[in-house]
Amino acid sequence: MTKAQARLDLLARRRAMSTEARFEAAEAIALHVLAAPVVARAKRVACYLSMPSEPGTTPLIMGLLARGVEVIVPLSLDNRTLDWVTYEPESALVTTPLGIPEPAGERLGSGALDSCDVVIVPALAVDHAGYRLGRGAGYYDRALAGVRAPLCALVFSHELLPEVPHEPHDVPVQLAVTPGGVFRVP
Repeated sequence: MTKAQARLDLLARRRAMSTEARFEAAEAIALHVLAAPVVARAKRVACYLSMPSEPGTTPLIMGLLARGVEVIVPLSLDNRTLDWVTYEPESALVTTPLGIPEPAGERLGSGALDSCDVVIVPALAVDHAGYRLGRGAGYYDRALAGVRAPLCALVFSHELLPEVPHEPHDVPVQLAVTPGGVFRVP
């Protein structure tokens, strides 16, 4: 299966999920991530603000903030790269043309990931080798090149697959979290 076909199939399955199923998944994923030892020790975590079809990140972000963890979130730039900003719950969000919610704030620069203890990334699927299938624009693969912090993808249970199509430039994750638990890449 090609990346394009896999994306279409996975997105269709996400659209078919009920709001209740998404809410329950977000709550379960947050509990699993917050219980992970690498997150329990974290002082700064990069995470994304989820779109409606993605596993929700609001419970996770609120849990991190309640622990005093600094959370930074991405800003998508016109040159298809990411910058980062510290997340403040009271900040107004603007939805980009890509459908991504982004807050205002002081830009931290692309090197902000170097100061993170964990980086939470979106994915449409993750395979048993840690390769993630994203939406295809390459923002995260460019941002994650050379990052040493553990990378963790959040996916629905049916999106943890034996194998996904990948290319040499795709950056694998070390953890995938589903509502059913944490999958550590061997």
